[in-house]
Amino acid sequence: MTATPERTAAPELGDLSDAYDAGPRDLVPLDSLTAEHTGRWTFLIVDGAAFMMQAMHPVIAEITGRYSAAFHGDAGGRAIRSIDSVLRWTYGGTEALAEGDRVRALHKPITMKSAETGKQISALNPGAYQWVIATGYIVTARGGRLLIGRDFTDSEKDELLRDNRRLANLLHVPMRDYPTTRAEMDDYYEAMIDQLEGTPQALQLVEEMITGQVDLLSSVPKALHPVAKRGLRPMLRFNYLSIVGLLDPRLRAKLGVTWSDAEERQLHRIYATIRGAYRVLPDRLTYFPLAYHARKHHECLQKMAKRQEKSFAYHLPAGTGE
Repeated sequence: MTATPERTAAPELGDLSDAYDAGPRDLVPLDSLTAEHTGRWTFLIVDGAAFMMQAMHPVIAEITGRYSAAFHGDAGGRAIRSIDSVLRWTYGGTEALAEGDRVRALHKPITMKSAETGKQISALNPGAYQWVIATGYIVTARGGRLLIGRDFTDSEKDELLRDNRRLANLLHVPMRDYPTTRAEMDDYYEAMIDQLEGTPQALQLVEEMITGQVDLLSSVPKALHPVAKRGLRPMLRFNYLSIVGLLDPRLRAKLGVTWSDAEERQLHRIYATIRGAYRVLPDRLTYFPLAYHARKHHECLQKMAKRQEKSFAYHLPAGTGE
């Protein structure tokens, strides 16, 4: 990572100016743990816990409550667009840089007066914007037993944090105060716990998962809504278990949800089945298309590089040709 330039005083609005840019942006390596897991079909269900923690941030909750389609009748469409964006960050190559710029530009004009504090708040509020990306690391690091059947090792968590910082920089997150070590991230997380709340938006998400009363995609005919909602109930239950199971008990308390030993066992049984399926199914069926093709493209290039090492030219004696 390149050194982060000194950050000037934040504007009153709490926006991000060009002074926050951290210079050249590194892409997430396609042979990393992040790239191995982010593109799986089920990973983004695990990542729902990150979305819940974001919805518990007061600034994020107010902004999304007013402006996000997730709370205005197009939750399914919003989820699809979010998945598209996250996949481009990790697997898009040069498109990842363009996506980072697009996400920042999209959020820059979004400002409002907080109903809670009476102050102007922005979608690019530095503390809130940092939290959005940090939650990705927090959830993944906590989710090792679900994703790989064991806790991630310290070195694996270091790698996950390294790539999380790459994503933060890619998205123009202020980097001066962003955690650089696991110890710093732990301290940051503990400080954030006290700031999170059972916001109306977070409570709405919980209610939808429990009751199944969710907004369907506009492409689903209204006559089929009752059938579609019944069909979604098992998925919503799976989503509920994945999200609540990964939340800190203190956050569960703020949301008014409980967690039993039976639910813990059920969650681990489900993910044990998923891990077993991943071991036997071809990658083409377990990864989103962009993730699959990007990883295969990288794998092909790596194999070519290995073959090139056998070239006679690499083994000529020093000074040959002089």
